[in-house]
Amino acid sequence: MARTPRKQAESEIYHVVCRGVGRQDIFEDDADRTYFLSALRDELASRDGETLAWCLMNNHVHLLLRMPLNELSATMRSVGSDYALYFNRRHDRTGHLFQGRFRSEPVETDAYLLTVVRYIHRNPVAGGLSRTCDYRWSSYRAYLGLSEPVGLTSCETVLSLLGGVDAFEQLHGEAGTGERCIDVDDDRRPLRDEEATLLARSLLGGMHPREVVSLPRPRRDEALRKLLSCRISVRQIERITGVSRGIVSRVRARAAGTER
Repeated sequence: MARTPRKQAESEIYHVVCRGVGRQDIFEDDADRTYFLSALRDELASRDGETLAWCLMNNHVHLLLRMPLNELSATMRSVGSDYALYFNRRHDRTGHLFQGRFRSEPVETDAYLLTVVRYIHRNPVAGGLSRTCDYRWSSYRAYLGLSEPVGLTSCETVLSLLGGVDAFEQLHGEAGTGERCIDVDDDRRPLRDEEATLLARSLLGGMHPREVVSLPRPRRDEALRKLLSCRISVRQIERITGVSRGIVSRVRARAAGTER
């Protein structure tokens, strides 16, 4: 199936979202977060790109970037590849780290630019990582004149639109306008079996899911728990692995602590 072409922004400003494969965490600790931000900063500097806002959640990233579309794609490919190699090496992991290609939307108006900035900075609040927007792993603190991990954020555009820091803080205290931004959960359609098989191979370190049924029981159950941690349903796991639905259901119940 052909990929949908990305929409080009006349403003050259894009809201970008990328997430971990199967919604798995892509950051284990602050060293991982710092490496990702440093890789992004260095790549943007080499391509004359600019970061207007950013936020690192546990299993996904929001970025507001200004650069030509072709440079955006090259930047995200480079940073994603660099970080995945680093993460897999550091955490003794194999396989894909990110779920498919990154998502993006053009940001063409000043009003929507401010909507996206607020949305990105309120993500940790909505996700339960912070009670306020003052979250260390976002650009919010940079706008208040406080230090950020790697000096990534360009604040001038947003602050000039608002007229200063006081208006910036007020913006983030306001209720949302009802406009919807792209997010990691916008494509929660059921996976086709072919997609589930590719996802399973990534989660299982390259192993074909059909091999799971022949594994010793402890390894089989560990593999099933990995598959159950993402979007693959019990019935789909049965189809792509050959392990019976009853066994998969019991593994799920044990993992949830509900087995009787």
